[in-house]
Amino acid sequence: MQPLKMISAGFICFILMHGGTLAQIPEGYEKGLSTINKKEIYKTISVLAADSMKGRPSGSRENLEAADYIAEKFRLLGLKPLFTTPKKVVHKSAEGEDENNLVPFEDASVNDPYFQKFVIKRSKISDKNSLSVTRNFPQGSFRQSFKYLNDFLVQFSIPENISISAPVVFAGYGIDKGENGYSDYVDKNGKSLDVKDKIVLIVDGFPQERDTASLFSKSRNVLYRNPLRKADLAEEKGALAVIIVSSPFKNEPPLSIKYEKFLHTLQRDIFSLPGQEKKKIPVIYASGKILNELFDGNERNLQGVLEDIDKGLSPGSFEFANRTVSFDISFDEEILSAQNVAGIIEGSDPVLKDEFVVVGAHYDHIGLGQYGSGISENVGKIHNGADDNASGVSGMLEIAEAFSKYPSKRSILFVAFSGEERGMLGSKYYVNEQPLKPLDKTVAMLNLDMISRNGRNDLFLGGAFYSRELIRIAERANGKLSMNLFYNTGLYTMASDQGPFLRKGIPSLFFFCGMHEDCHMPTDDLEKVDVEKAVNVTKLAYLTAWITGNETVKPAFKEVSMDERIEIVRESQSRMGKGRKSK
Repeated sequence: MQPLKMISAGFICFILMHGGTLAQIPEGYEKGLSTINKKEIYKTISVLAADSMKGRPSGSRENLEAADYIAEKFRLLGLKPLFTTPKKVVHKSAEGEDENNLVPFEDASVNDPYFQKFVIKRSKISDKNSLSVTRNFPQGSFRQSFKYLNDFLVQFSIPENISISAPVVFAGYGIDKGENGYSDYVDKNGKSLDVKDKIVLIVDGFPQERDTASLFSKSRNVLYRNPLRKADLAEEKGALAVIIVSSPFKNEPPLSIKYEKFLHTLQRDIFSLPGQEKKKIPVIYASGKILNELFDGNERNLQGVLEDIDKGLSPGSFEFANRTVSFDISFDEEILSAQNVAGIIEGSDPVLKDEFVVVGAHYDHIGLGQYGSGISENVGKIHNGADDNASGVSGMLEIAEAFSKYPSKRSILFVAFSGEERGMLGSKYYVNEQPLKPLDKTVAMLNLDMISRNGRNDLFLGGAFYSRELIRIAERANGKLSMNLFYNTGLYTMASDQGPFLRKGIPSLFFFCGMHEDCHMPTDDLEKVDVEKAVNVTKLAYLTAWITGNETVKPAFKEVSMDERIEIVRESQSRMGKGRKSK
């Protein structure tokens, strides 16, 4: 690999010196390394990525078959299961095909003790949602109802039924701390706008948007153009919900046409772990009819208010008098059964065996593409997921075989996660609901995800921002392989099953060969896999696990500074085009 230059004084030759590349790898690694088998890696990928597996979506019969295959491998290798009594859980297909897909879990597999079972809630927004505006008068009230999909759309990532009825506050463009200190969260007199326990009405856009030379137009502040960021701000201020309306200056098409391109996103299935959903307020995209009903009879009109804002950059926020908005959002729900597959190899040291290194890889993929296909036209086609992530599972199984024959001092826990493609649900369940071993005794987590594509000697290692010592261990291991290691994983740092472990303060590495044109496509097939590369990455992961599993001092979790992160990314990017060894 290319030598790495010094990153910063604070990092003290972090990567350049590899944390001591000359340090010896604990003895005994050669025997385990020799067991990593190209033919076995190919065989595992061919089984998991076969058309008969139909893309292994979580909750499907095929996903259960894949889990059974992995569990049988664990059994043959002598890994100890962590469960003794099979649970009676009903297995239901994520595809919702027919009653034949209902499989009693206790009858599904002789390897049931290897299954860590959990449930996934699949929710889809109902078409029975309602919204109304009520005018309140001393002599009574008048309610006007509106139709879902025609007059309003709902963006609500929390799959739970909700009913809200509250006063409405107009908050201009929903901006706070904008250019020259502009804020929509004060009224014309400079008094703070009270939005607590109220519904906030926001215009899609920003002040002086028609003037391309304005400070707002030139600004790169994403808040100005992102309705969801504005909703987050309203939520922080105590709002119950946000209503988004179009600017009267834009002459935009009707609601159903304006949002046509992402309507399927609003109506797609949501997968979650029951009880672990992150609370968010609903965002309602409203038509001109709803807007007119709110402003009708008001001394102000929206266009006039916005023109005043543009002229003086002074807020025009206010609470609607005698108006209440009420809405009901409901979801159709289904509970799917899922399973992680786990087995352990006990360490050889009487003390260190009570500490654990987790080696993981997710085995689910996106099935027929209903959820996550790169192109909508591919929905209905089998997405085999050879690289994503049959390759990572194959590497994990080879590492398991190596440790089963030549154990380390610490115990090694192997986990094949399900639900990764639905939002790392399997690993979230593991760390938040049922850690199979104490998290405070888990010294590191190594995750293999997509390890068989792109340049043969190139590898991204996520986790550099959180543990210098674990990266140094990987660099020491790489002294035997000389791969090009890059650390600029960016948003992908948290985008696989190492993410939940990192959020728990556990040093973790993400072995990842990068995106490619076949990601989440029907073309991610066996014939495109570079088995030699998968072997190399597997060997690096094995050596990293071997060092971590044998050395007395365990790697520390410590986030690096933002300046150091920037330097790490720049350094990696500078090497991306220099001296990379291609396939």
